[in-house]
Amino acid sequence: MARKIIKTKDEKKAILIALEDTKSSKYYFASMIKDFGLSGKIIFAKHIGTNPTKVLEAITSTKDYKKYFEKQWIVIDKDDWSKDDFNGTLNRAKSLDICCAISNESYELWILLHFEKITRFTNREELNRKLKAYFVQEFKITYDKSNSDIYAIIKSRQETAIKNAKELYEYHINIDGSLKPYEHNPFTNIYELVLCIKQVVNHKNNPCSCFIQS
Repeated sequence: MARKIIKTKDEKKAILIALEDTKSSKYYFASMIKDFGLSGKIIFAKHIGTNPTKVLEAITSTKDYKKYFEKQWIVIDKDDWSKDDFNGTLNRAKSLDICCAISNESYELWILLHFEKITRFTNREELNRKLKAYFVQEFKITYDKSNSDIYAIIKSRQETAIKNAKELYEYHINIDGSLKPYEHNPFTNIYELVLCIKQVVNHKNNPCSCFIQS
């Protein structure tokens, strides 16, 4: 007779993450999780689409996601999604106590913040152009979002990226008095997910901080 497996509280995993893409951000976070020895503790939800609503659905369609994971995160870009689609997803996530890691305009902003501060409006073309210039200058390679080694290449600059992202967050708050992710370009709070992962490394049980719940 097969042994019945009974899940205990200790087996509860730390974080469930749903991503918009299957390359750039997936490679970055997968490499970070492996680097910190958290494989099996932090899990990626099955990818079912790039639309913000589909990314959130990847979490909510995961069986017993609240029971088996301490925290859930979605990682989405503003890109060309409609305001209703984007903000509707954020509001829905908030109602479900799910954290959101957002980039406006795209995830590449997080990578660029490893190299420089930026506050003026930008777009995907400019972000990629700047990244290609930095990677050629610093590493003698061309930036490619499908490069699975990006995390390893720039991880020594992660604290700089966190600092720059926090300052960008404060920049928008100081101007408008509140955060409006759909309107605020450039903006990213990916650093909050990075810090959440680091809490797991340090065996801290307090809830991860994320602006969508503030």
